Amino acid sequence: MVSILITCYSRTGKTKLLAEAIGRGASEVPDIKVDVLAFNRVTASDFVRYDGIILGSPVYFGGVASEFKELIDDTTFVRGRLCGKVGAAFTTAGDRSGGKETAILSIVQAMLIHGMIIVGDPIANSGNSGEHVGGHYGLAADGQLGETDIEHGVNFGRYVATVVSRMVDEKAE
Repeated sequence: MVSILITCYSRTGKTKLLAEAIGRGASEVPDIKVDVLAFNRVTASDFVRYDGIILGSPVYFGGVASEFKELIDDTTFVRGRLCGKVGAAFTTAGDRSGGKETAILSIVQAMLIHGMIIVGDPIANSGNSGEHVGGHYGLAADGQLGETDIEHGVNFGRYVATVVSRMVDEKAE
């Protein structure tokens, strides 16, 4: 069975709420096992067991939280064992210009170093409003999470899970 790990560091609970929404969306894709695990229950060695890995962190000074960076640094011990897995990133910030893209890119950079296949958050029309949403590099939210942010999380999770499922199916053929 195809499997996805979703984990994040969340000091205030906001990033965790987004992780849970992403997990709900990923769970909608048939034949995928989704684990949304608390940050303190995950080690770099756990990453090896999954086909897809979705990681998130709040933004601090334009980067990821130091606790999250420590987990990323620990992945050097599984170097070479994440190659070909699908990766995606998400973040939350307190402000619109709070460094979300730079934080996402630091997560994506580590995934690329591991040889992972990265899934971004493509621009899509949101309903009939004509508003374009999408974070390009990954999912990003700022301020207090609203219904739209949760909906974007669900859509992002579903999108990433669909890509993971396709990638695993192609490998099996």
